[in-house]
Amino acid sequence: MRKQVLSFGLGALLLLSGGPRARAQQPDPVKRAHPEHTYGFRCAFDSAQQAAFARTPGSERNYRNFLLQMATLSAQDQARLLAQPDVTVPVVVHVIHTGGANNISDAQVQDAIRILNEDYSKTNPDTADVIAAFRPRYANIGFRFRLARRDPNGNCTTGITRTFSTQTSIGDDKVKNLITWDQDRYLNIWVCDAANGAGGYAYLPCSGGAADGIVIRNQQFASIGRSCGSNFCNRSLTHEVGHYFGLPHTWGGSNTPGLASNCGLDDGIADTPNTVGVGAPAGGSGCPLTSAPCGELANVQNYMDYASCAKMFTTGQKTVMRGSLLLSCRSTLTSAANLIFTGTNDGYSPAPCAPVVVFQPSSTVVCEGSAITFSDQSYNADLTAPTTQYQWQFPGGQPASSTLRQPTVTYPVSGVYGATLTITTPGGTGTSTRAQLIQVQGANTGLQGPVVESFETPGFPANFPAPDLRNWTSSSTSTAVLARWERQTSAVASQGAAYLQIRNSLLATGTNTNLTSPNLNLSSISGPAYLVFDRAYARRSATANDQLRVQFSADCGVSWTTATTYFAANLSTKGSQFYGGFVPDSLEEWQPLTVSIPDSYKNGRFQVRLQMVSNGGNTLFIDNLRVGNAAVLAARSGAGPAGIYVYPSPLTSASAVHFRLAAPGPVQLVLTDVLGRPVRTTAPRAYGAGEQQIALTQPGQPPLAPGLYVVRLLLNGQTFSTKVLVQ
Repeated sequence: MRKQVLSFGLGALLLLSGGPRARAQQPDPVKRAHPEHTYGFRCAFDSAQQAAFARTPGSERNYRNFLLQMATLSAQDQARLLAQPDVTVPVVVHVIHTGGANNISDAQVQDAIRILNEDYSKTNPDTADVIAAFRPRYANIGFRFRLARRDPNGNCTTGITRTFSTQTSIGDDKVKNLITWDQDRYLNIWVCDAANGAGGYAYLPCSGGAADGIVIRNQQFASIGRSCGSNFCNRSLTHEVGHYFGLPHTWGGSNTPGLASNCGLDDGIADTPNTVGVGAPAGGSGCPLTSAPCGELANVQNYMDYASCAKMFTTGQKTVMRGSLLLSCRSTLTSAANLIFTGTNDGYSPAPCAPVVVFQPSSTVVCEGSAITFSDQSYNADLTAPTTQYQWQFPGGQPASSTLRQPTVTYPVSGVYGATLTITTPGGTGTSTRAQLIQVQGANTGLQGPVVESFETPGFPANFPAPDLRNWTSSSTSTAVLARWERQTSAVASQGAAYLQIRNSLLATGTNTNLTSPNLNLSSISGPAYLVFDRAYARRSATANDQLRVQFSADCGVSWTTATTYFAANLSTKGSQFYGGFVPDSLEEWQPLTVSIPDSYKNGRFQVRLQMVSNGGNTLFIDNLRVGNAAVLAARSGAGPAGIYVYPSPLTSASAVHFRLAAPGPVQLVLTDVLGRPVRTTAPRAYGAGEQQIALTQPGQPPLAPGLYVVRLLLNGQTFSTKVLVQ
């Protein structure tokens, strides 16, 4: 007897009896996806969906009830459901790319739609290869898929969008934050280099919420272009669309195909025999047509297994997919009104579309006199038509304009420049202007060495109003909000009140987060030059091995050389002990790191980049970054040539800033609150060598309000800071 054990880790579905539309609560963007094994990878199906069940009470029960309703339909009701006319599904394909081969062609997208239409209409060329035992169950689903010809705003579209993003290398639900069309009206498919560690993944009806849709690798999409071309790759999208319309895997709810225990499970569909599932190895092989691991011949040719010979759906699976169209979250998709809205109705004849203009420079930061090639990545129109015209404008560039599709431009003078591209096609004209796109660095456009940066400016890394070539920058391979160097003041800093931090434990493993300096002119520094910065860090575990790479550039950031790499053990200022969380609460937990700068970088175009590679460890804190010779390196709170300290502390009317000068020079004192707002300032005054002091409170001045303040001494173009507490 056919078992009816349902133990799926799947999302919420409404019952056919109706009720308000239920969206699953939006889960964590990293954990909410359930990648499907479509290229030899094990998927996170069960664990992710069990977490979804915990977030959405009743969702597992809803899905069980839906399958039970489909399995217990009367013969008359099932016949009525299966006799429904063919339906059209509007599709939008979002290509997520970085400008190279992963910006797949329109032809590859159209080929993927062709395969879907064949597989869901039983017109695929390998139908005759279905073995005799399953031919009576082989069903024509009656779904046709069409690329949308009208976008959500009613504009002309080809149904293909293109978005430039490094997120393509991860391919989790964050790509959906880049671009998503109304999921009630369009089947959204995101095509990326990766799919959250698998070949692709999808959400069952009414379970994905704002993440509804399919993410799939570009190597397992269609049969041409970047696709690997095997049956395994060609049918990956067919498999994921099956999930989208309510189908589980044929072996049921186990996360691992091939387990003998899978025979005790079931997919809830009567005409797909109990099976353990085929775990196809990488490359897509494995098609045991005579396999009967659970006693009955397995339907290994089913699209919802992992075999490399997929070519059929069963009548029971058709019943489930047809039934899913009656659910509130899918019912709009194929309605006559929606087909008109999306331009996918029969007889719709769209006019040529105007282009969506997109372009990318080969680099956004270059040195004076360097050349940049601009690449047209526009879409939504026939850009190969002989009448297509390109018009570029390059303020500050040589040439200042061009009619080529991919021009090369030289920038002789430092500054910040934009660019504009206008394309005229038979379908209309499109224009894109990108302001402040190109930074052209010169020997004197950044900061003059020596440099001391203790991150006290509240707007850091923008120390100066943008655009300004003296600003630092923070960037990351991740789009996560916390994937950046954060300026904070809540813990004990090494210098002043502020510091930078990276929360490694909250970032995906392998996330690279960069802190990049502006050009630093070191030509005036005598003797050996060094980079020194203070850090505070504690190891989290033996396996959490974060890395900090110190990198140098001599060509305005076009290329980088790694000077040294610090691993977790080298970064730790707390020895080999492990801490579940760490925040510095004393100066003793800060220690300096020193990196020698070769003389070859004293060319006026030196840049420093601190690149954090997160691997599950604790937060890294850095402060008091200095670039200069040995005299500059010791500039630290309570030590060094400035030797700054406040006595007595906490502050009284007699408190003063005490400091030591190695040579005479002008000194100015600025007292600020922790947000960097000036509270008291003295005029610059010449002081002699040796011990000196400046009173913080002058006769007649009102007392300072209780709180934490930052004392800054401005000395010979450098800033030295310390904190003072007022009680």
